[in-house]
Amino acid sequence: MPDSDTSRKNKLIGMAVTLCVVGSYLGILYLVDTFTGSFGLAHLLNSKHVMGKHREELMGKIQRDPHFKDVDVEGYIEEVEKIITMEKKRNLGNWVSFKSFTPNVAGKYITTNDYGIRSPWSLREMVQRARNNRRADIRNVVILGGSAAFGYGVINDEQTISGVLSSMLEEDGYEVFNLAQGGFTSFMDLFSLSVIGLYLEPDIIIVMEGYADIFHLAYKSEGGELAWGLFSGLEKKLDPEFAFGFHYQNLDAMLRLGTQSDRQVILAFQPLSGFENDSTIDNNKIKKIWTFYPRIREMMRLAAENNGAEFLDLSVIFKEEKNSGINFFDQVHLTVTGQRKVAKVFAETIKNLEVKNLEQMDSFQLREKWIQDILAKDLTGKYKTVEDY
Repeated sequence: MPDSDTSRKNKLIGMAVTLCVVGSYLGILYLVDTFTGSFGLAHLLNSKHVMGKHREELMGKIQRDPHFKDVDVEGYIEEVEKIITMEKKRNLGNWVSFKSFTPNVAGKYITTNDYGIRSPWSLREMVQRARNNRRADIRNVVILGGSAAFGYGVINDEQTISGVLSSMLEEDGYEVFNLAQGGFTSFMDLFSLSVIGLYLEPDIIIVMEGYADIFHLAYKSEGGELAWGLFSGLEKKLDPEFAFGFHYQNLDAMLRLGTQSDRQVILAFQPLSGFENDSTIDNNKIKKIWTFYPRIREMMRLAAENNGAEFLDLSVIFKEEKNSGINFFDQVHLTVTGQRKVAKVFAETIKNLEVKNLEQMDSFQLREKWIQDILAKDLTGKYKTVEDY
């Protein structure tokens, strides 16, 4: 009998241990599903799951896109995974809750520089190139936006909107710099323009937006927060009036930075699959956005009008096409064909703009002189430091 009691106790202990293990496992899964994309344990445990799911979805998009017929699919996916892997992204400042795409990717299909910008030149080289352009009477064009403007979904750097547009405008004396980044909202575009974009001495600024800002109102983020700057994580962002006001404020600030300095600004409303076109690609993922999208269009049109900027409604450029799905890589990103068509609209718009003799050229030259004068000053003994007391 004692052996029987011992055996029964051992079985009960074994069952208890098994239940604890199963319970812990289920608890971890719950945390992972609940906090997907956030930093910490859940992010660490979920990274393989997220990347596996992303790879599966990306493979499906590639297989239905005829532009990838002759592409090394595995090589392409590996490069895409490099730019979206969170731990390799460059932090642009602890006070701002967002990061850029991954820097220093030098692949066959995707190239990013030291700041994750889609460019073969470092940021320092971009600035010098822009200055040289101005001296050579070449006009600088800067593009801001999210992953669609970055060129997610196209085969190589040359087939992005910025690559095609730069090629189309080269003979007319323009060069295009692409500052778009994945997941960027209007807040992040404003940050990018004021910190980096203006340093490129742009004659023309293109802002292509609409999707990322309104995404919060329709869906709970499953892949981590698309940061709203100082308001990130607050319930306020789910309030339509607040969200639209915040978006307008950011657009207004960007447009003022451009138009008040005699630069020319194009505010472009981003196209979506199934909105003002017959594409059925991934419509189920964005149907909730369609309720807000016409209002976003009107708000962007108003922001452009109030600031003397050019408004481009890109949502209608595929409207008359049959089988317009050829333009969409997924619900929001464009194929090679779609990017080329958007670039063509931008090129036609830019060529029709009245060329201005920009006054900021003098201000840029003056800035260089001011900085040189400050650096050359000998301030020794003019100010006291703690050693003088």
